[in-house]
Amino acid sequence: MAEQTSSKNPMTSAVLGSTFGNTVTRGKKVGARLTALLILCVVAAALAVGYLAFYWSTQQALNFEVEKEVRLVQSNLKVFRNGLANEAERIAISNKAYASVLSEETNLLLDEDLTPTPSTRGDRDIFVILNKDLEPLYTFRRDLPWHSEVFENQLRMQLHDTLSELKKKATTKNMEFRVPEPLRSQAPLALSMRDMVMVDGAVGLVTVAAITPSTAVPKGMPAVAGYLLWVRSLDIRSIRSFEESTGLSEMYITNNKPKATFERVSLPLLRRNGEEIGNLSWKTTAASGAIFTNSSPYFLGTILAILLMTIVILLRYIKMTDRILKNEADATHAALHDALCGLPNRTWFEIFAADVLRRDRKRQQITGIVFLDLDHFKQINDSLGHSIGDEVIKLVAERLRTSINREDRVARVSGDEFLLVLSHRSSIEEILETCMYIEKMLSDAFKVEKHKILTTASMGVALAPAHGHNLTELLRRADIALYQAKKLGRGRYVLFEKEMEDTLRISREIEEDIKRALNANEFQNYYQPIMDHTGNNILAAEALIRWNHPKKGLLPPAAFLPVAEESMLINRIGEWVLENAIKDGSSLDGVTMCVNISPSQLRHPEFPELVSKLLDKYQLEPSQLELEVTEDVLINYSETVVEVIERLRKLGVKIALDDFGTGFSSLSYLRRDLFDKIKVDRSFIKGAVTDAKAKEILSSTISLGLRLGMEVCVEGVEDKEQKDLLLSMDCPMMQGYLFSRPIPLGKFRLWREDMSEDHDQKPRKIRVGATQY
Repeated sequence: MAEQTSSKNPMTSAVLGSTFGNTVTRGKKVGARLTALLILCVVAAALAVGYLAFYWSTQQALNFEVEKEVRLVQSNLKVFRNGLANEAERIAISNKAYASVLSEETNLLLDEDLTPTPSTRGDRDIFVILNKDLEPLYTFRRDLPWHSEVFENQLRMQLHDTLSELKKKATTKNMEFRVPEPLRSQAPLALSMRDMVMVDGAVGLVTVAAITPSTAVPKGMPAVAGYLLWVRSLDIRSIRSFEESTGLSEMYITNNKPKATFERVSLPLLRRNGEEIGNLSWKTTAASGAIFTNSSPYFLGTILAILLMTIVILLRYIKMTDRILKNEADATHAALHDALCGLPNRTWFEIFAADVLRRDRKRQQITGIVFLDLDHFKQINDSLGHSIGDEVIKLVAERLRTSINREDRVARVSGDEFLLVLSHRSSIEEILETCMYIEKMLSDAFKVEKHKILTTASMGVALAPAHGHNLTELLRRADIALYQAKKLGRGRYVLFEKEMEDTLRISREIEEDIKRALNANEFQNYYQPIMDHTGNNILAAEALIRWNHPKKGLLPPAAFLPVAEESMLINRIGEWVLENAIKDGSSLDGVTMCVNISPSQLRHPEFPELVSKLLDKYQLEPSQLELEVTEDVLINYSETVVEVIERLRKLGVKIALDDFGTGFSSLSYLRRDLFDKIKVDRSFIKGAVTDAKAKEILSSTISLGLRLGMEVCVEGVEDKEQKDLLLSMDCPMMQGYLFSRPIPLGKFRLWREDMSEDHDQKPRKIRVGATQY
């Protein structure tokens, strides 16, 4: 049921686009883009992680190699400083130096025993002898011998803390000096200290050693006579020495910390107090840095290529998703809309109407379900062609769109059938006013190419909640009302009433009863004779079906044929009447059997073959069979019917135009040479005896048929005055109760024999009719 359709259903989402469908489509598009962005982020993150991992691994390898180089440099620097410290301590820790400082000899350092050997001196080394009060006694500088104020100007402030610390330790410690021989490798820690200073803008390594005796301190003498300060400048010579000993290159000292790169390494030079005085920098020999530096452009290029490729693929994915969504939307639209006029189809309508009914029920408003059918639309297709009919459908659809409110909807459910849902109404009158407006709009002529086409529409209207809440039930009741509108003459709207449903139920019961009766052979042909102009000779007989109902007795055609025509059981009944009439005619010598043919039989292209087979089966001459058609059949089914009629006439079967004068276009069909006879409707003879105008019309009609070369039969002759009037008009055939009512075949034979005896002549023809009502 439409009401139970889930809102998650794609069809429902597409129908209720204003609420769900557009949001769903937009959501899918946004989802596709978010998915693409997420994939791009994941790929970018993976590439970034890969790049960082590569960088980290090379950095770790580089750090490992750099640490080895740093340790190597630190080790060489330590060896270098230890060498200086050992040499300084060799000089300072000796009895001779102790005695010389205490004696304050002026040429103290000129004595080679008290100065470093030439092989251990640097070109820019500075030697300062300080007394125990840290006052300079003697300064020696090989590159600048006269520059004796270097201690006061540059070294005192920088070494103040170091000297003070050494003095404190040397004077406060209770030491018993057991100093090794002069060639010992290291002195006790308290007798020397190391530091770094800046001298003339260059970094220098400083060793300060306490001047003490190498043996026991003489009694009464100070433990420390003074201090020896040795400054070794880290000049180019020292740097080259480091490069040779470490195997490194491009080494130099800078005051500022160099920027970290993969190619260079720096080691901070720290003073004793932790202050950074400079940086020793060199070009690393680590291969890891070169690997990263050389590989990085290729790695980055690969990453960029992967990102670009990913972006291209994701853009194609987004485009493909949009295309799929568009195709899906187009397919859904095609599945829910009519291809010809663009209106929604029945599936769309049921989903939408169910939602409207639900909403209007909550708002306590009235909803109208309208079933609309174009009247005689098949005639437009048959007479003007399907292309013109298609254009008419498009124009009808457009007029219906403009005839309803913005909240209403119209759908095309079949060839010429439409469904409308009229919502947001507060009264029944509002819905009926809309129906009246639609009726008016569709009654105006349609102009298609050179044709001006007039059509009308029949509408059945069901209301919610008056006629129910269930859409299926409302559609059924709107269809019932539509049927009633057609029954009342078309071109109108009819509001459903409960009595219509009861009538339909009765019709369905009759329909089922007809099916049973056909199987039980409860039908029977009755025959009414057709007389010549004198009314004394039998020319033909018309067969009229009767139903021997087991409960209701004998039923005339009017009691069941309308139901049979609606249910298409008329084909089976018509075939039964035709076959039995031909069968009965074969037992009557020289009798022409007349059978009324229904519209659905004439529309069937194989109907002439059926007639031919029955004639052959019962050995009846085609000229002894006359088929009666109504002009209404020709109006509604012109081309198909005309073709069937022409094929029947080629078989030799006669065709009669029944109920002549009751339609709208009889004369136009008389010119087409389709008929052998016209049967003037009973309404023409009624009142013609006393009414001069009616008499003139009847006379003209008979005269017209005769002049066109056709036989003419007047129906409804019920008294002698009517018979005499027709005789005076030279009417060749008569039929009516004056001669006989319809009677069964057995009684018809007896009646024929009685007529033969009374008039002493053999009837020329007996005519058997079929399904007249």
